[in-house]
Order: sequence, then structure tokens, then C-alpha cells
Amino acid sequence: MALVTRCPNCTLVFKVTPQHLQMQEGIVRCGQCLQIFNGYADLATLQEKDVNKLLDLPISSEEVKEVIQKETLSEDTSDSIKTEEFRPYTFDAINSPRPSRIWGFINIFLLLILVGQVAYLSRTELSISIPSIRPYLTQYCKILNCKIPIPQQINLLSIESTDMQKGKTQQQGNATLVAIIRNQAAFPQQLPSLELTLTDIRDRALASRVFTPDEYFKENSNSSYIIEANTEIKVALVIDSGDLNAVGYRLILLYQ
Repeated sequence: MALVTRCPNCTLVFKVTPQHLQMQEGIVRCGQCLQIFNGYADLATLQEKDVNKLLDLPISSEEVKEVIQKETLSEDTSDSIKTEEFRPYTFDAINSPRPSRIWGFINIFLLLILVGQVAYLSRTELSISIPSIRPYLTQYCKILNCKIPIPQQINLLSIESTDMQKGKTQQQGNATLVAIIRNQAAFPQQLPSLELTLTDIRDRALASRVFTPDEYFKENSNSSYIIEANTEIKVALVIDSGDLNAVGYRLILLYQ
């Protein structure tokens, strides 16, 4: 016995299999006119000799219809067909092959490289946003022979107070400028330079000088000159204004 179906467009008859119909949900394509149709609509079970006869007939032959009508499945003859022929086919699930361990190691290795690159390129930002990891970044940079720049955010530094003091023992034109600098950031910062400008009675600049951290903060033996997070430092500058007759001053913080 064989299953056949017929194209409703060109009446071409061709053999089909239960597997094909189940996989395609009954949808088939005619090999003659390329018409797509429901293969179950004209499905019939024929003897092999009748199938060969149909395949040899012209497409428009009326005998096609007669043979199929004689052999078409009906309620009266369906009991004679073994039910095994129409038992639904089952398909075993295809297990995807497990990725080999080598690929897992490669992925982990590539991930570590990516993390390392991010840490290297963003080491300054990471040390600012997560101060606790700065020691680890420092060790990391020792391996790569790199440095972690100390943050320099001038907007988070402020001069809390200043005072120009003239001692009795100081010579004419000499004075000591005392200032308190505060780091308002949640992370350590590089000490800034101090720009001192002496002014006259009309607040016009008479002289100006920039003092670097190693000039005004000699108490610190560490060459990095760091001001810790949320802390204040007191600095003192001995000023010799000479014969300028300065009566005022301006003091600002800056990074050079």
C-alpha cells in the first residue's frame, strides 16, 4: 500500500509518506506547478500497481479521478487498514553536544583579559569611585609597570581660612601666611599649588608667586604630597614683601 495525494491545481498525483506529512503538518508543494496545498485534502491509499498506473497517466486524464475515487479511504474500508500504518511517528530529541572543557577555559581566559583591560584603562576612576580597591590596583600596576595617578579634583578642595600674621621679631615687610586647606572628597587627593598675590590699597596686584606642595608642606616626608579624604591641613608661608607696601592678598588653589 502507498499513500498518494493530488495537486488541486494541476491534478498531478505523487506519492507521500506519513513522516513527510507529519513533519510539514500536511503542507506539501507540487513538483509540477509548485502549488502549495494541504496534502490531507486528497490523501488516498492505493495499491502499488495503481500508483504506478497513475504516475504514467497524463495530468488531465479522467482516469486519475476514477482510480483515486475507487481507492479513497472511506469509513467502510478504513477498518481493513492496519492502524499501525497511521500510528503517529515519534521523534527522539536531539541532544546538543556539550561544549568541551577547553572552550570553557578559553572563555574564562578571555573574560579575565577583558576585566584586566578595563581595570588598566579605568584604574584612576576605579580608585576614586571604590577607594578600597586602590591597594589591589597598586599591586596590579606593579606587574604592568604602570602608575595610578592621584586624583586632582580642584573643585573638591577649599581654603577654609587664611591669616596674615606679622610677628614682632620679623623684619619690615616680612609676614607669615597661615592657611587651612580642606579636602571635601571621599578619596585622597594630590596637594595643590598655592598662588599668592599681594595687592595694594585698591586691590591691584603688586606681585604674585606660586608655591608648590614641597615648598609649603615640608612636614610631609612623602614625596607624593597627598591630602587624605575629608581632612584638613594647616600650612604656613613666610612672606617677604620687601618694599612693596602690600596691604592685602589673594590666595587660590590650582593644579599645574
